[in-house]
Amino acid sequence: MKKIILITLLLFAGFTSKAQKLYVEKTDDGYEQPIIDKLLADNFKVTFKKDSADYIIICTIVKTRMNRSSGSIAIVNNKNGKLLVKSKEATGQSAGWHGHFNPPSACMQDIADDYLTGLINSVAMIKKTHRRKE
Repeated sequence: MKKIILITLLLFAGFTSKAQKLYVEKTDDGYEQPIIDKLLADNFKVTFKKDSADYIIICTIVKTRMNRSSGSIAIVNNKNGKLLVKSKEATGQSAGWHGHFNPPSACMQDIADDYLTGLINSVAMIKKTHRRKE
């Protein structure tokens, strides 16, 4: 009986970690699109209204050179505006054979592929540990 309860709780915890609504802040150049595509591909709940989101993902390009850009993403709690996690800085380079002609978009694609899922899972863990302290 204990095993059934434990398995049920573990399965339920997996579903609730993706139950949070995420909003990706729009950028002028549209380089947030790889982040949105990755979230939708991984079945996260994405909202296009900032007010209804639990967390906001902010895409930032720090350096831009001729054919290379560096940037990162940050996840912010929408209720209190507190920064929860920030990704490592990634570099994107324009490469025609990959279909990336826009270095900021290539940078965000690298972040989406390498860091995004881990960051969102760490936010879910932060939320769970915060509940235990209360």
